[in-house]
Amino acid sequence: MDKKHLEELRIQIDKIDKELSFLLQKRFNLVEQIAEYKAQFNMDVLDKSRENKVIEKVLSKVENPNYSKAIKLVYETIMDASKNYQHGRIKSIENMPQKRYAVIGRRLSHSLSPKIHNIFFRKTGIAANYDQITLEPEELPELLNKLNDRGYKGINVTIPYKTEIMKSLDYVSPIAERIGAVNTVEIGEQFKGYNTDYYGFGRALDYYGFKSRDQRCAVLGSGGSARAICAYLEDNGASEIAIISRKPADASLKFPGYKTISINDYTSEKFDLIVNCTPVGMYPDQEVSPISKEQLKGAAYVMDLIYNPYETLLLKYAKELVIPYANGLYMLVSQAISAQEIWQGLSYEQDIVNYVFDALEKELS
Repeated sequence: MDKKHLEELRIQIDKIDKELSFLLQKRFNLVEQIAEYKAQFNMDVLDKSRENKVIEKVLSKVENPNYSKAIKLVYETIMDASKNYQHGRIKSIENMPQKRYAVIGRRLSHSLSPKIHNIFFRKTGIAANYDQITLEPEELPELLNKLNDRGYKGINVTIPYKTEIMKSLDYVSPIAERIGAVNTVEIGEQFKGYNTDYYGFGRALDYYGFKSRDQRCAVLGSGGSARAICAYLEDNGASEIAIISRKPADASLKFPGYKTISINDYTSEKFDLIVNCTPVGMYPDQEVSPISKEQLKGAAYVMDLIYNPYETLLLKYAKELVIPYANGLYMLVSQAISAQEIWQGLSYEQDIVNYVFDALEKELS
């Protein structure tokens, strides 16, 4: 071997070392996420059986047995470094002040909010707890002061308090004021209310590739969710928005300026987007749909804000009619991340929403 050949070999090793450095960084990114998970659930760092399995698997891929001893030593060193890093990361997490958040409502046994926000906290490394607080209407007026005293930084609000909570707020965002409902409160020197359903719906439409501009839209239902959806569609250029209701006269009073149609007279043939904002089809009454299969014919896209069951009867109709469709799970995740943007004072890219959505789907499957 001459000197030139030796230098060529060293150049090749340098290239491999560069690749190894990149791969080790990726590995430690994952180690950090595991440390955060273990810190949250008080799990031990040491998992000797897993370490042994990993090393056995690595050694089974080694073609030259002369390298086995050296490679085993390298991986044992990597494992030790990973454990040391996890110990340090867990200790730093434990020493961080824990931010406190919660969802409030009257019935929360099936709420997915804790799952969503805890996945988000693990992904972003934010040291925080997210609780469920069930309360009766008479407890609401003093709630925010009590939560402030206990160190809470924000809450999500669900049925039946989205409108009533507004009486306790120092500030309500223009969109929440317009919708007439608050689902997110920032707790601090002032109590500030927002509606993130508006943004969650928009992010969901973007994710599924539906553009509302110049589209004819039918909104099934006339409750609080319908107000948020209509506000977004109006602001984003929908050419027509119709409220489909069992009580069109009442709906016209609640939605002045919008076209209202009796659900008995409704057909989807004239509409591009159908959004179900009613609870019809929600668990445990999965065998019903707000409209018939025949009424759905002609629609270009269907979104059902229900996410339990994952596929409602309405969406089954859409599938049978070969109409593109989506349920409300992505919107649910999106509005939660929009709430976090308010609480953390940061903007989060779509990939964060997608990560939480994918992780939640895996947990639910």
